[in-house]
Amino acid sequence: MRPFGLRLGMLWALFVASILMFVRNRAAVFFSLFLPLIIMLIFGVLNFEGATTIQLGVVDEAQNDASRQLADRLRGVSYLELSSGTRDAEVASLEARDVDFALVIPSGFDPQQAAVRQGLLQQAVGQALFAPAGSGGAFGAPPVTFDSVASRDLGYIDFLVPGIVGMTVMQLGLFGVAFGFVHLKRTGALRRLFATPTSPAYFLGAQVASRLIICLVQVAILFGIGLWFGLQMFGDYLTLGVVVLLAAMIFLAVGFSIAGWAKNEDQAAPVANLISLPMMFLSGVFFPRDAMPEFLARITQFMPLTYVNEALRSIVNDGAGLASLGPQLLGMGVWAVITFLVAVRLFSWE
Repeated sequence: MRPFGLRLGMLWALFVASILMFVRNRAAVFFSLFLPLIIMLIFGVLNFEGATTIQLGVVDEAQNDASRQLADRLRGVSYLELSSGTRDAEVASLEARDVDFALVIPSGFDPQQAAVRQGLLQQAVGQALFAPAGSGGAFGAPPVTFDSVASRDLGYIDFLVPGIVGMTVMQLGLFGVAFGFVHLKRTGALRRLFATPTSPAYFLGAQVASRLIICLVQVAILFGIGLWFGLQMFGDYLTLGVVVLLAAMIFLAVGFSIAGWAKNEDQAAPVANLISLPMMFLSGVFFPRDAMPEFLARITQFMPLTYVNEALRSIVNDGAGLASLGPQLLGMGVWAVITFLVAVRLFSWE
């Protein structure tokens, strides 16, 4: 039996070698590290929610300093795009859907009367939202009640980052393991490795440990970029790390399954893509799954990446803890068992 120090040194040497093998594998590095970063930067720069504007037609029947001051203040609101005209012209614009709202400033408007100003806004919003179909926003619709509600102002980046993190974990497990091990098998490096005193268990342990460390580093980088784009983190990073590691174990097992089955990189690549692409677009990485047809949403609910993304978003956006992630953790646990059994069945060193 080898001394503990010798075993630890061997494990550390294999860990460092695993890191170097991963870094030298260009395909694995691109798909698991650079591709998620590129997607994050592109979607972060596009900033979808920032492009939303509201077309507001203003009818100034008061024609006094107060009404002009109100119109000027509205023009200073970044998400409002104002147009002005007569009452008949703005009604026609509503009917043609050229404007979203019409605000009428009546004769005798007095800015000191706060109740009147709120009533005017209520009237304008009510006309656009509650007018009967086909009426073109007729005046006289019921008012809207304004209430203050405490809520989290979440943007698209808050939705995107957890999805990109989930996708990164998936890509790292699939491409980082599958391509690397298939290359070692094809070149006979594994056979030569086991001609040495190295234990297969040490080698596998070093491979898994190196991928988990790389995964955590990549997640930290993605969160750093997300925070730069305005990401709001309401949960704690320890809970996030637990979910990320569990997700990594699932997709590492899938990667080992592909590596055990495939004879070369040409066989591994299409299988990895066949597994990753449907989850990338159907598990809510880029857009909410609520927009899917109901039957498709039900089917994709059981994908492993769907459970991962739901857990990550609950942590990041809602501040959820592990105790409140029961359904997601159960689904991930089931997938962890399934993928482990498949990996044990398919993996081979030759």
